[in-house]
Amino acid sequence: MNFFLSTDLVIGVNEALNLNEHLAALAVQKPGIIYDANLAGNLYFQDVLKNLTTGYKNSVLYCNEFGGEPTYAHLENVAEFFRGNVPDGIIAIGGGSTLDLGKGVALLLTNQVPALSLKGFPKGVNDPLPLVTVPSLLGSGAEVSFNAVFIDEAEGRKLGINSRKNFPKKAVIDPSLSMTAPMESVIASAMDSLVHCVDSFGSVKHTALSRIFSVEGFQRTFYALQQGQLDRAESRLDLAIGSVCGTVALMNSGDGPTNGFAYYLGVKNKVPHGLAGAIFLKEVMRYNHNNGYEKYALLNPMRSSPSPSEATAELLEEMDELYRQLSIPTLVPYGYGKGNAAEFAHHASEALKGSFSGNPVEFTEESARSVVFQLT
Repeated sequence: MNFFLSTDLVIGVNEALNLNEHLAALAVQKPGIIYDANLAGNLYFQDVLKNLTTGYKNSVLYCNEFGGEPTYAHLENVAEFFRGNVPDGIIAIGGGSTLDLGKGVALLLTNQVPALSLKGFPKGVNDPLPLVTVPSLLGSGAEVSFNAVFIDEAEGRKLGINSRKNFPKKAVIDPSLSMTAPMESVIASAMDSLVHCVDSFGSVKHTALSRIFSVEGFQRTFYALQQGQLDRAESRLDLAIGSVCGTVALMNSGDGPTNGFAYYLGVKNKVPHGLAGAIFLKEVMRYNHNNGYEKYALLNPMRSSPSPSEATAELLEEMDELYRQLSIPTLVPYGYGKGNAAEFAHHASEALKGSFSGNPVEFTEESARSVVFQLT
């Protein structure tokens, strides 16, 4: 049984104010700082950035104003910006897309090749610059993963640069940075954690260790969402731990249909990845349960029945209530109904056979059609 995690973690309220110390521990003397434009008005972030630029007067700043998930062309442009004043380390502060951008830049600055040549699982690449990730949203898990997602505009596909060399050297997770994020973004990111936890839990490639992370991540995130107190730092800490757990589990198991559907809908309809996954999660779980999969009972800490089937049914009822509470949509607002559900299922199945193969019960185009019909 194999298991890996290659990023040092620091989690704590106001921990981002200690970034200078973390950079110094990595012997970084001239950091390149990439940050989300939507953080600019965050007063706490302003203090964090002032600390950094005061301690490192030679730092190179880039404000990421790119809307949506980054393309390979955008990655190329940002790398070119830093080639004009090369840093010796990268610190990325923001949501998952900005953290992925930091991974790509760190790799391109030590590999003089076109960004598109690195898509997929590149071999023989040089080590990237040291990277520190600082998430401002809690759910994507990009702060601890080696995957960096980019969109190939020519193919209209969401791919990525997936090398274990992409692992950040350190992730500094400070819930204070997320406190001004729009609540819909906080919820979508938290739902992304649930997708990671559920897909990894049910994956045919799961291990005993990965399941520990799947269960812990699911329960912390689900509880925080149920309580409806996401404006509290304590709840954000639960989301932070849930995000890390879900991504670590996913890296060590593999995904399933929900994550696959999310990628397809996200690119096709420009739906934020976390929300796209949330749309499908509950119905994929229900499909599996209806087809004899009862192990979701282990995700339900409040089960009142020793029967795995009944405990799973209880969990799905709780998720129905959570979806109502959070106003998670169906596919209808995105232009899908019974008339084009089969077409959507067909194209998703063609594009996502790899994800479908990870499901704990056989998942075919007919299965996809069944799930999509429930959402239209």
